[in-house]
This record gives sequence, structure tokens and C-alpha cells, in this order.
Amino acid sequence: MTKPSIILIGMMGSGKTSVGKILANHFKFSFIDTDLAIENKENKTIDQIFNLSGEPYFRMLEQNILKNLEKNNCVISTGGGFPIFNDNMNQLLNLGTTIFLETSLKEIHYRIGLNPKRPLYKDESYLKKIYDDRIPIYSKAHYTVNTDSKSVLELANEIKLIIE
Repeated sequence: MTKPSIILIGMMGSGKTSVGKILANHFKFSFIDTDLAIENKENKTIDQIFNLSGEPYFRMLEQNILKNLEKNNCVISTGGGFPIFNDNMNQLLNLGTTIFLETSLKEIHYRIGLNPKRPLYKDESYLKKIYDDRIPIYSKAHYTVNTDSKSVLELANEIKLIIE
């Protein structure tokens, strides 16, 4: 049976990839991580793409990925900035069921503080600016699920209830 794709959006560190893999397995959908797809296509890490070619080039790569995303039977984990640029959010809303994994700034800082190699992670004030800029766009999603203090399994189960 064909079902609309599930698209996970949110800040870096919100759990999109981890939750997405669980959901894809549960629904027997294919799984696409847009950042990983770009890394594989370019044969470079996101960090290398940003450093060598700049953010505008990376955002163009995201647009190219968007054109080929599956409308059905797929779980799509987007990069944190994916919905923000080039009217991508409106296209995602028409592509499938969008779910905003809402995570507090404090929780994001804790999670990515464990991995400061994130491409746009510079410091707490920069993170706050990105967060404040992106929340209004993420909030357009069909559903919002708060991730604070929840395991990936709890989040996946919460999303399953929304989808099923």
C-alpha cells in the first residue's frame, strides 16, 4: 500500500537521522538522509563542501536532491538548513507529511556540544541566531514533536501514532 513520505525537519542534533532510520524500518519504507546523499554524490563531507565550495553551492546541491525525493513510501531526514532556503519548506509540505522535531536550544547545545564538528556550529550565540531564524519556518510543518528528554525510540513511537 502506498503512503505519503515522512519528512523529518529540525535543527542539527534534533535526532532526524536516528529517528528516521527507526521509522523507515517500522513502515518498511526506504530511508534517505539528504546530507548523506549529498556527501555520497560529491564524495566529500558536508564540512569539506562548505569549506571548499561555500554554503551557496551546498544549498544548490540540496535543491537538486529535493527534485528527486520520493513522494511515497520513504522516510526523509533533511539537513538542518534544508527547509530554510530556496522555498524548500513549501516544496517539502507538498511532498509528504512533514514533522518538525522541536528541540530546545539548551538540548541542542548539549547534543552537538558532544560533536562540535557540525558545519555551522561555531558557538552558542551563533547557534541561537540560527535557531531563532529557523523556528518560524520549521513551525510550518504538518506536525511538531518535542524531542527534549526523549529517547529516539520514544520519538519514533510518538511519530508512529501520528502517522498510523
